[in-house]
Amino acid sequence: MKAKLRQACFSCAQALVCLSVVVMGIVMGTPANGQALQDVAPLPPYKFVRSLQYVQDSVVLGDHSAGEVQRHLLKIVDSSLREADKQIFEDERNVDAALIYAMSGGNPQTLAHLVERDEDGHFDRRLTDALTIYFSGAPEKAQPMLLKLLPEYSQTRIGAYMILVAANVTATRNEIEALNLFDRARLVAPGTIIEESSLRRATHIASRVGDIDRSLDNAERYVRRFIHSPYASQFVDIFVHAIVLHSDAADRQRIDYILSLMDLPRQREIYLRMARMSTIAGKEEIALLAASRAEALSGEKRDVVRDLAGFYAGIAKVPTSNITEAIEAMTSIPDHKLSERDLALREAAKTIAKQVTAPPDLTSLEELMVPAIAPAGDPAVRADAETEQGEEDPEASMHGSFMASKREKLMNIDTLLNEESNE
Repeated sequence: MKAKLRQACFSCAQALVCLSVVVMGIVMGTPANGQALQDVAPLPPYKFVRSLQYVQDSVVLGDHSAGEVQRHLLKIVDSSLREADKQIFEDERNVDAALIYAMSGGNPQTLAHLVERDEDGHFDRRLTDALTIYFSGAPEKAQPMLLKLLPEYSQTRIGAYMILVAANVTATRNEIEALNLFDRARLVAPGTIIEESSLRRATHIASRVGDIDRSLDNAERYVRRFIHSPYASQFVDIFVHAIVLHSDAADRQRIDYILSLMDLPRQREIYLRMARMSTIAGKEEIALLAASRAEALSGEKRDVVRDLAGFYAGIAKVPTSNITEAIEAMTSIPDHKLSERDLALREAAKTIAKQVTAPPDLTSLEELMVPAIAPAGDPAVRADAETEQGEEDPEASMHGSFMASKREKLMNIDTLLNEESNE
């Protein structure tokens, strides 16, 4: 039943591709079949915006073929708004359409153009001023203005969009309040791009404030509804980061259950990301667990997933006593099977592993001992220092010092890699 319903939605969205071509001709007054369409009245903007809303919702529900329709409709809506007679905004639906378009990824300059032409006060200048400030990149200034207007507009056609925008600007100041606003937005507009965006952002913010249970609640809702959204890759990054950041407090059975709601390729992808991020964060236990899960999901056949799982497991073992095994696992994978980032990660891990297994440098040991020797002329202090030195195993001290610092080195690997990729 679900498959038939989804197919029907896909067919509707695809039909809009053909319709939009005709619609563009109506809006722009271009010829069709060699004759001008002067006898066809242009459609009002609010009807185009309704189509845009439908297509955007179809996209986040998994119809990626509607993405091209969305881009096309954004152009159509923009043209219809810019070229519309001023009298058309006597209909409040068209005013709302302009505001929804601006808050749905449209060109904010179009809204500014309409407000500039508005001589009859169809647009609420309080709201358009707040949105203009928001679009200009100053959310902290727009936040109090939007929150003040929210009670007045929350039950209108633009209410859900305003709640979402208010949540976004509030997140920079009060993350708990922002979470409540994201909850309101998704409840007002279930099954829409507003809910998709709200759940994705709320998963991240709940993790940031340390509420891992709330983060997992939102993650589960997202997976059930929007895992096929084109924005799901962003969600996966957020989800993996939340799991690794709160690996000690997160319910692992709950995590496994959420992952079980996904298809196997997506599960393998997430487990591999968990393994990599945990390795860099120095969390060996979860890194090894995630790597083993990814390897198990790959089946018996040797493939890229199994290779990468073994690779991350090997790196994760560098901070443990299984250093020889770790080096063998890291070097067993051909270079062409690794990305540039993973190649750099392997080189960094190999360097650390070699430093751990290298014999101590006697010169360095002597330098390390110097601060422990008391100044001449104080035999009592010098005697105490010599006693402590006699009880200390210099090689064990160096090994322990290195082991304490290697996690920090691994955590800095991604930062270094990002710098290299930006050059």
